Amino acid sequence: MPGKGFRALVLGLLIATGAASAAAEQGVSADAIDIGAFGPITGPAAYIGLGGRDGANLAIKEINAAGGINGRKIKMHFEDDGHSPTKALAAAKKLIDENRVFAIFCVAGSNGTTGTIDFMKESGRVMFVSFASAPAVTWPFARNLFRGGTTEVPRYGELYAEFIVDRMKAQKVAIMNGREEYPKNEGDALTKQLQGWFNITPVVRAEFNIGDKDFTSQLLKVQQAQPQAIAFFGNPAEAAIAMRQASELGLTQPFFVGTTMVDQNFLTAAKHSAEGASGFALVPLLPGSDDQTLRTWEKNWKQEYPNLPVGRPNIFDLLSYADTYVLAEGLKRAGPDLSTGKLVDALETISEYRVSGVATPRTFTRKHHIGNLRLVAMQVKNGQWVPVDWEGKRPSDILNRYQ
Repeated sequence: MPGKGFRALVLGLLIATGAASAAAEQGVSADAIDIGAFGPITGPAAYIGLGGRDGANLAIKEINAAGGINGRKIKMHFEDDGHSPTKALAAAKKLIDENRVFAIFCVAGSNGTTGTIDFMKESGRVMFVSFASAPAVTWPFARNLFRGGTTEVPRYGELYAEFIVDRMKAQKVAIMNGREEYPKNEGDALTKQLQGWFNITPVVRAEFNIGDKDFTSQLLKVQQAQPQAIAFFGNPAEAAIAMRQASELGLTQPFFVGTTMVDQNFLTAAKHSAEGASGFALVPLLPGSDDQTLRTWEKNWKQEYPNLPVGRPNIFDLLSYADTYVLAEGLKRAGPDLSTGKLVDALETISEYRVSGVATPRTFTRKHHIGNLRLVAMQVKNGQWVPVDWEGKRPSDILNRYQ
């Protein structure tokens, strides 16, 4: 029978092996969890990434001040993707291969996000996507990819189509959309849903490039088609110009806009041209709301960022703030012996979770990772986005394929 010295040696080796195994988990140390993040902080979509970065950093500061995650503090490494799929892929590779992060928190638009999906699937690392609605994030299903505050593009299509037909009473619909990933996807989803649910084919579909400042040729096509409603998908600056030019051309049809425009920045840019426009918000309370919960959050945000310009915080600050707390909840539930597999399992137990009233509840299951299916109908009245008393009555079809 082995002696005490031998047994002590074996036990010591087992302990050392276990410690080495725990220490070998990339991005996890005794006192920190390294999280990578990327999004556009330069270029035409910088308002997305800047809000994403700052909202996440505010949440991380609060979480760390409250004791962190099972004794560890979160440390975020951020990379600019310039709203480019190629740059986003380079950012994701750098974060995982050089910074050796444990997981990725993506605050990119769909254009950047789509460039990283295949790499992230191959890496096996968790990527939590806060903004991008590109279908490939959650379909085909991959257990290491999660979508937070935004929702899947087909859900946009369902709600948009029903609202335009039911609330706006439009049977003749024109669509204007950008050629990049996000606005094109929204135009495709609305077209598909109008045809599938209501047997309506858009009377015209006109496309433009990101950053365009003259939409006359597209608007003339729209004018010739004589629609009852105009759906516009792109960035706020583009929509503001297009709506002003539409007014100058004598188009009086109501506009329906995509989720990126249901924000104060759009109203600031579009001014009176935005009056009457409709759309859906991804957050229950928009920045600038009189709700006390939102005002308290904005006060905390402004204490952290006192010198940022008008238009901030925006919806992307809110979305990333809330989703950082969702990711943190998953990290807590995964326990002190943190691993990628345990984080995935833990996130899949999250049901109707939200940090406060500034966020919609998030739910994941073992069958789908679409955290949010709720959008809030809004309309511009007297220069402000206000909630519309409308909810979709048709049940969503998009979860059926995950069954």
